[in-house]
Amino acid sequence: MRYIPFDLLSEIPGKEDRFWSLISSDDHFYKLTKAYNTLNQNLCEAERRRECELTFQIEDLRKERLWIKDEIFYYLSH
Repeated sequence: MRYIPFDLLSEIPGKEDRFWSLISSDDHFYKLTKAYNTLNQNLCEAERRRECELTFQIEDLRKERLWIKDEIFYYLSH
C-alpha cells in the first residue's frame, strides 16, 4: 500500500517549465493542481490512518485524483 503522496512534478519530466507557466497564468490549472494536492494528501492520510473503512471510499478518492491528474496532463500537452 502506498502512503507517500504522488509528487506531480516527478511525473512530468521535461514539462516543468510549462507546469510553472500554467500555474502562474491559468487560474483553472492552478485550481486543479491545488485540488489534486489536497485530495492526494487527504487520501494518503486516510490510507495511513484507515479512516476510510470501506474500500470503495478509498477507490472513489483514487478515481477522483486520477481524473484531476488526467485533466492536468491534458493541459500540459496543449
